[in-house]
Amino acid sequence: MADPETVVAAMIAACMRKDLDGALSHFHADAVYHNIPIAPVQGHEAIRGMLSGFLSAASHIDWRIHHSLSDGKSLVMNERTDCFDLPAGRLELPVMGVFEVHDGKIVAWRDYFDMGPLKGFMGG
Repeated sequence: MADPETVVAAMIAACMRKDLDGALSHFHADAVYHNIPIAPVQGHEAIRGMLSGFLSAASHIDWRIHHSLSDGKSLVMNERTDCFDLPAGRLELPVMGVFEVHDGKIVAWRDYFDMGPLKGFMGG
C-alpha cells in the first residue's frame, strides 16, 4: 500500500493533468473535501463537481508544492501555490493543504486559502 505522501502526490498530479477520474481514484468513497471558506462536499460525485468546476475552466494547471510534511501514518500537509491559466488571466493562489489518508485513500482534504485573489475571477 502506498504511503500517504505518495497518494497525495498522485492525486495532485492527476489534477494537474485535468484527469478527474484519476484524481477521484485516490479518494475513499465517503471522503470529505473542504475548500475553506467554502462549504465542504462529501463523496465522489460531490468532489467531482467541485474539482471539475475549476479544472475544466483552466487551460493549464500547475500546483507548486513548496513544503510538504507527513507523519508517515495518515497525515500529509503541504504549502502550495495553485496556478490556473484561465480565460480571464493567470490565477496564482497560495494554499495550505491538509490531507488525511487511510488504507491508501484520501478520506479528508482541507485547503485553507484567502478568497481575495479569486475576486477578480469571480466578478467581485
